Amino acid sequence: MRTLIRNGRVVTGGRLEAVDLLIEDSKFAALGQFRDLQPDREIDAAGLFVLPGFLDFHTHIADRIGRFELADGYPSGTEVAVLNGITTVCTFVTQGQAESLPDALRRAQAKAAGSCHVDVLWHLTPTAYEAEDLADQRTLLEAGFRTWKFYTTYRAAGLYCDTARLEDNFRRLGPLGARILMHCEDDGCLCGVDPASLDLARASSHALLRPGIAESHSVEDLVALASRFTVPLHIVHVSTVEAAERLMEARSRADVTCETCPQYLWLDEGWLGREDGHRWICSPPLRGRRDTFRALARSGAFDVLATDHCAFRAVDKDAWDRQDVRTVANGLAGIGALPQLAWKLWADSPERAAVELALRLSRNPARLAGVENRKGDIRPGLDADLVLLDPAGPDRPLRSSLSDCHETYPGFSSTLSLREVFLRGETVSRDGVLVPGGAFRGRSLQPSA
Repeated sequence: MRTLIRNGRVVTGGRLEAVDLLIEDSKFAALGQFRDLQPDREIDAAGLFVLPGFLDFHTHIADRIGRFELADGYPSGTEVAVLNGITTVCTFVTQGQAESLPDALRRAQAKAAGSCHVDVLWHLTPTAYEAEDLADQRTLLEAGFRTWKFYTTYRAAGLYCDTARLEDNFRRLGPLGARILMHCEDDGCLCGVDPASLDLARASSHALLRPGIAESHSVEDLVALASRFTVPLHIVHVSTVEAAERLMEARSRADVTCETCPQYLWLDEGWLGREDGHRWICSPPLRGRRDTFRALARSGAFDVLATDHCAFRAVDKDAWDRQDVRTVANGLAGIGALPQLAWKLWADSPERAAVELALRLSRNPARLAGVENRKGDIRPGLDADLVLLDPAGPDRPLRSSLSDCHETYPGFSSTLSLREVFLRGETVSRDGVLVPGGAFRGRSLQPSA
């Protein structure tokens, strides 16, 4: 099957080019001018940008957080992804009590099997460190699982890593090719906040319980560890100006990358002050100084834009005791708004916006996930994951999740339209609708060892 896409503006290798694109079966085959070619299918992409399929590098799907099951399993979570041009989602496997990390991975893969509209990659979080656990970690790394996430808080959930544990993880896993992903909120800073001094019935207290200094302090410590052990470090969901600035400076002395999320670009702490402000509780919390934060994003402070999609059903988000914000389900929906709110950063220059999306939603996350030999760019030999993007479509309200969730971005809309989305050379959605017969073509990706 040969598909020829003509007359589009193609982002390839970080550049915008007016070339035609040939797809053969599931792969990109060639870029150029093909005047005499007779393809099986021809698409006129005049007026459209042709981008590699997007990757959401940070999602939580088909899991349980605290006392609630997440609203999105693989069918709904990956459907909203593909309708918005996201052809690969990266999600998390956390080792549970009384199970091995390989068993936790198999459990997640079994849930995903036959239920995904897009491809799925896995970040791993070990929580046990007996000899058998350490052997399992080495086996998984040697099998190609390169991205490992750890936390500097969440003691009660069994996720907290103290300095000694972090040093051991960097020392053991780094030489085997791991990239360390870190949730950066210093637990000592968080424990230094006296809850008795706050009105915990107000959602705005959430931001006071988790002050910005906890993030910047943790970032400093982790950058020092990455430099000391020469291990690649990726900081997830950066929320403060101070942390972003320190990470930009750190790039000169350590292999450090970072991401932020649309909620930290376009929402501020004022949303927590609303009567229904608990619906915007997430960690790290929403912050102030968003104009400065967006300026940093526009200047290239963040290698990746990802969602930290952690959607709860509306009834569960509202199921708190109205006395203590710490009982609120902690997380926001976001997958369905990622490309629209990323585009909004550079909307004054559509050509630049197209190049930036291809870099921060495709090329960089594919590289960090270790699948740049298959995903993240438009070049011969890679999977033909593709987005035909129209920046001047009808203005539509954002919909962050297809599940019964409170909308994270009420009142936000976008004219960005995903005219056609391809997964490995096959059209899977068109104009925001799944194509007939296109369901559940996604795969659980096996990493390259």
